[in-house]
Amino acid sequence: MSRSWLALVVLLTLTGCREDPRRIENENLGIAVTFPGPPKLHRHTDPGPFGDVEWFDLAMSPAGRLDETFSVAVGNLPPGDKGGTTPREILTTYQNFLGYRFGALQRTELPADKGPGFRYKVKGPNGGVVEGIVVVRRGRLHHAQAIVRKEGDPRTEAFLGDLEVRTR
Repeated sequence: MSRSWLALVVLLTLTGCREDPRRIENENLGIAVTFPGPPKLHRHTDPGPFGDVEWFDLAMSPAGRLDETFSVAVGNLPPGDKGGTTPREILTTYQNFLGYRFGALQRTELPADKGPGFRYKVKGPNGGVVEGIVVVRRGRLHHAQAIVRKEGDPRTEAFLGDLEVRTR
Protein backbone atom coordinates (compact mmCIF):
# COMPACT_ATOMS: atom_id res chain seq x y z
CA MET A 1 0.00 0.00 0.00
CA SER A 2 2.77 2.46 0.84
CA ARG A 3 4.45 1.83 -2.55
CA SER A 4 1.28 2.75 -4.44
CA TRP A 5 0.86 5.88 -2.29
CA LEU A 6 4.46 6.88 -3.04
CA ALA A 7 3.94 6.20 -6.74
CA LEU A 8 0.85 8.42 -6.75
CA VAL A 9 2.71 11.26 -5.03
CA VAL A 10 5.61 10.97 -7.49
CA LEU A 11 3.23 10.87 -10.46
CA LEU A 12 1.32 13.95 -9.28
CA THR A 13 4.57 15.79 -8.63
CA LEU A 14 6.00 14.98 -12.05
CA THR A 15 2.86 15.63 -14.06
CA GLY A 16 1.55 18.52 -12.01
CA CYS A 17 -2.01 18.87 -10.86
CA ARG A 18 -4.54 20.56 -13.11
CA GLU A 19 -5.46 23.95 -11.83
CA ASP A 20 -8.97 25.31 -11.57
CA PRO A 21 -8.95 29.05 -12.44
CA ARG A 22 -11.24 31.13 -10.24
CA ARG A 23 -12.46 34.63 -11.00
CA ILE A 24 -12.75 36.51 -7.71
CA GLU A 25 -14.63 39.79 -7.53
CA ASN A 26 -14.61 41.24 -4.03
CA GLU A 27 -16.36 44.57 -3.75
CA ASN A 28 -15.29 45.09 -0.12
CA LEU A 29 -11.62 44.80 -1.11
CA GLY A 30 -12.16 46.68 -4.38
CA ILE A 31 -10.54 44.00 -6.54
CA ALA A 32 -11.29 41.57 -9.34
CA VAL A 33 -8.74 38.98 -10.46
CA THR A 34 -8.51 35.43 -11.76
CA PHE A 35 -6.44 33.09 -9.62
CA PRO A 36 -4.99 29.87 -11.10
CA GLY A 37 -6.91 27.96 -8.40
CA PRO A 38 -9.14 28.59 -5.41
CA PRO A 39 -7.67 31.18 -3.01
CA LYS A 40 -8.15 31.41 0.73
CA LEU A 41 -8.80 34.63 2.64
CA HIS A 42 -6.54 35.59 5.54
CA ARG A 43 -6.72 38.66 7.78
CA HIS A 44 -3.75 39.87 9.79
CA THR A 45 -2.03 42.99 11.07
CA ASP A 46 1.67 43.48 10.36
CA PRO A 47 4.12 46.24 11.21
CA GLY A 48 5.69 47.90 8.21
CA PRO A 49 6.92 51.20 6.83
CA PHE A 50 3.50 52.81 7.44
CA GLY A 51 3.05 51.48 10.98
CA ASP A 52 0.67 48.63 11.74
CA VAL A 53 -1.35 47.76 8.63
CA GLU A 54 -4.43 45.55 8.67
CA TRP A 55 -4.15 43.24 5.63
CA PHE A 56 -6.76 41.14 3.88
CA ASP A 57 -5.01 38.52 1.71
CA LEU A 58 -6.46 36.26 -0.92
CA ALA A 59 -3.79 33.68 -1.65
CA MET A 60 -3.32 30.28 -3.25
CA SER A 61 -0.49 27.90 -3.95
CA PRO A 62 -0.78 25.24 -6.64
CA ALA A 63 -1.24 21.74 -5.24
CA GLY A 64 2.07 20.25 -4.20
CA ARG A 65 3.99 23.50 -4.80
CA LEU A 66 5.13 25.27 -1.68
CA ASP A 67 7.55 27.39 -3.73
CA GLU A 68 4.82 29.08 -5.82
CA THR A 69 2.13 31.48 -4.67
CA PHE A 70 -0.37 33.90 -6.15
CA SER A 71 -1.76 36.52 -3.80
CA VAL A 72 -3.58 39.82 -3.58
CA ALA A 73 -3.21 41.74 -0.33
CA VAL A 74 -5.26 44.82 0.44
CA GLY A 75 -4.09 46.91 3.36
CA ASN A 76 -5.85 49.79 5.06
CA LEU A 77 -3.22 52.48 5.52
CA PRO A 78 -3.22 53.80 9.09
CA PRO A 79 -3.93 57.48 9.76
CA GLY A 80 -0.98 59.84 9.88
CA ASP A 81 1.88 60.63 7.57
CA LYS A 82 4.29 57.79 8.33
CA GLY A 83 5.53 56.55 4.94
CA GLY A 84 4.06 59.48 3.04
CA THR A 85 0.84 61.32 2.42
CA THR A 86 0.61 61.39 -1.38
CA PRO A 87 0.24 58.31 -3.59
CA ARG A 88 3.73 58.94 -5.04
CA GLU A 89 5.30 59.06 -1.55
CA ILE A 90 3.41 55.95 -0.43
CA LEU A 91 4.45 54.05 -3.56
CA THR A 92 8.10 55.06 -3.13
CA THR A 93 8.03 53.94 0.50
CA TYR A 94 6.51 50.59 -0.46
CA GLN A 95 8.99 50.12 -3.32
CA ASN A 96 11.84 50.70 -0.86
CA PHE A 97 10.24 48.15 1.50
CA LEU A 98 10.04 45.58 -1.32
CA GLY A 99 13.62 46.38 -2.31
CA TYR A 100 14.73 45.73 1.27
CA ARG A 101 12.99 42.33 1.17
CA PHE A 102 14.02 41.22 -2.33
CA GLY A 103 16.83 43.46 -3.63
CA ALA A 104 16.75 45.84 -6.58
CA LEU A 105 13.43 45.77 -8.44
CA GLN A 106 12.74 46.29 -12.12
CA ARG A 107 9.94 48.87 -11.89
CA THR A 108 7.46 49.94 -14.56
CA GLU A 109 4.83 52.62 -13.98
CA LEU A 110 1.23 51.57 -14.52
CA PRO A 111 -0.93 53.39 -17.06
CA ALA A 112 -2.97 56.22 -15.50
CA ASP A 113 -6.24 54.24 -15.73
CA LYS A 114 -4.74 51.35 -13.71
CA GLY A 115 -2.86 53.39 -11.10
CA PRO A 116 -1.44 55.23 -9.38
CA GLY A 117 0.95 52.34 -9.04
CA PHE A 118 3.73 50.26 -10.50
CA ARG A 119 4.57 46.77 -11.68
CA TYR A 120 7.79 45.11 -10.59
CA LYS A 121 9.92 42.05 -11.18
CA VAL A 122 12.82 40.65 -9.17
CA LYS A 123 14.73 37.41 -8.82
CA GLY A 124 13.37 35.55 -5.81
CA PRO A 125 15.53 34.47 -2.88
CA ASN A 126 15.22 30.79 -3.86
CA GLY A 127 16.01 31.30 -7.55
CA GLY A 128 12.42 31.82 -8.68
CA VAL A 129 10.84 34.97 -10.03
CA VAL A 130 8.70 37.43 -8.08
CA GLU A 131 6.42 39.74 -10.06
CA GLY A 132 3.83 42.08 -8.70
CA ILE A 133 1.64 45.12 -9.00
CA VAL A 134 1.19 47.78 -6.32
CA VAL A 135 -1.66 50.30 -6.47
CA VAL A 136 -2.68 53.01 -3.98
CA ARG A 137 -6.30 54.00 -3.98
CA ARG A 138 -8.60 55.61 -1.38
CA GLY A 139 -6.35 55.04 1.61
CA ARG A 140 -5.63 51.44 0.68
CA LEU A 141 -2.56 49.68 -0.60
CA HIS A 142 -3.32 46.88 -3.11
CA HIS A 143 -0.48 44.42 -3.72
CA ALA A 144 -0.81 41.53 -6.17
CA GLN A 145 2.15 39.17 -6.33
CA ALA A 146 3.08 35.97 -8.15
CA ILE A 147 6.06 33.87 -7.08
CA VAL A 148 6.91 31.18 -9.62
CA ARG A 149 9.86 28.93 -10.40
CA LYS A 150 10.67 30.19 -13.92
CA GLU A 151 10.52 33.50 -15.72
CA GLY A 152 7.82 33.74 -18.37
CA ASP A 153 5.35 31.50 -16.54
CA PRO A 154 2.04 32.13 -18.36
CA ARG A 155 0.09 31.97 -15.10
CA THR A 156 1.89 35.10 -13.89
CA GLU A 157 0.79 37.22 -16.83
CA ALA A 158 -2.73 35.78 -16.73
CA PHE A 159 -2.98 36.61 -13.02
CA LEU A 160 -1.39 40.07 -13.00
CA GLY A 161 -2.78 41.07 -16.40
CA ASP A 162 -6.30 40.37 -15.18
CA LEU A 163 -6.05 42.37 -11.94
CA GLU A 164 -8.55 45.20 -11.56
CA VAL A 165 -8.41 47.61 -8.64
CA ARG A 166 -11.85 49.13 -8.53
CA THR A 167 -13.10 52.30 -6.94
CA ARG A 168 -16.21 51.92 -4.88
